[in-house]
Amino acid sequence: MQKFLIIIFTFSVLMAKTSMIKDTRTNLMWEDTPHVKESKTTQPKAEKYCTNLTLGSFTDWRLPTIKELLSIVDYKRVEPALLPAFTHIEDESFYWTKTVVADESDAFWGVNFKRGASSKASEYYDRYVRCVRNVK
Repeated sequence: MQKFLIIIFTFSVLMAKTSMIKDTRTNLMWEDTPHVKESKTTQPKAEKYCTNLTLGSFTDWRLPTIKELLSIVDYKRVEPALLPAFTHIEDESFYWTKTVVADESDAFWGVNFKRGASSKASEYYDRYVRCVRNVK
């Protein structure tokens, strides 16, 4: 029975490690779960999802800024234009940020990882979410 529990614990730890990506260049930790390619939501709901996320015993997740989300774009790759450490990606679609478009209070910046381009969208559109947290 102990061996069985150790195997389950080890599997859980391994799975937790693969659900988060630590970027040592920026001191950010990124969510990398199936959720980031399976669920679309509005920008306000995306912020709420990140605020309520508990992953790897961390509870301080948030929606990234446009600068932070662009930091994981790999401009040497396409479809997806994302750093190879990430395993969960919907490369054809837009990912939300918390950065408001300067002259449109109901629009936010985001990144499309097909080619790594940034663009804006109304907060009411359904888009993908990838949460981030600061590494302390």
